[in-house]
Amino acid sequence: MKKIVYKLFLVLIFILRKLPKSFLRNFFKFIAYLGYLFARKTNRIIETNLNFVFENSLSKDEIKKIQKYSYFNMILWVQSLIENLDVSDEELKRTVKIENEDIIKDLVKEDKPIILISAHYGNIEMLSCYINKFVTPLSQVARESNFSEVDEFIIKAREASGSKIIFKTGALKKLVKALMKKEAVSLLIDQNINSKDGEEVEFLGKKAYQTASTATLARKFNAYIIPVAIFNEENYNYKIKVYEPIIPIKTDNEKDDIKQISQLEANAISAIIYEDKKQWFWPHKRFKSHYREIYEKNPNN
Repeated sequence: MKKIVYKLFLVLIFILRKLPKSFLRNFFKFIAYLGYLFARKTNRIIETNLNFVFENSLSKDEIKKIQKYSYFNMILWVQSLIENLDVSDEELKRTVKIENEDIIKDLVKEDKPIILISAHYGNIEMLSCYINKFVTPLSQVARESNFSEVDEFIIKAREASGSKIIFKTGALKKLVKALMKKEAVSLLIDQNINSKDGEEVEFLGKKAYQTASTATLARKFNAYIIPVAIFNEENYNYKIKVYEPIIPIKTDNEKDDIKQISQLEANAISAIIYEDKKQWFWPHKRFKSHYREIYEKNPNN
């Protein structure tokens, strides 16, 4: 049954790739709007997160705009995954601008281990494609789905730009090998994680757990942590920002070092989200580890 579904999926992708780009984009916009109309549970999570972080200071209209944009952005990831199968280097350079790319390139030239960190923010598929093609190839950590055939398609699509996909299961060993070879690695570190695998930080002004793996790797390999983000602009244009790196911290106190690095990472990601809050992935229950009750006020959450 899965093989049949996968073949139908590939047929759908083939058809979508043949459609005019304007039609394809309007189709995905319509899907995003349907998501906003019918995904009431997700809308409540978005509203809960926004009211929690911004302490009920946002108007209903602004919350509604961010809810609609959240679906557009999620669909945009899928849309770009398909479009990037056929995108030319010229078109990519025309639609994506980048600031401070020399921060990455200089560290690569100096043969420094580097870890790129980002969030589910803006068009992350376009960010990955551009960095891999024109800045440096990345070993990227990704989450497996429940459909291995779809995962296989996604891997092939992403690796076409030059990346190497590492699934979260057993990822640490593979990241270690990559850093030992002085390869650049990339992780999204903005989602909720349990206390066993995470470090407590202040994120968007609230307590949260954040993956400690990047801080641990940075300390072990003296790796520079570079925050990056991509901002959606008008008419499917994008701007990538590369931020000042977090310098490796390594003292005799390993626990404190990891704590400091993790908080610096959280500060960097928080600052990116505050630049344009609508572009972050608000549908995620980011704060449930410390504030589970905010999602339980409504039994449907």
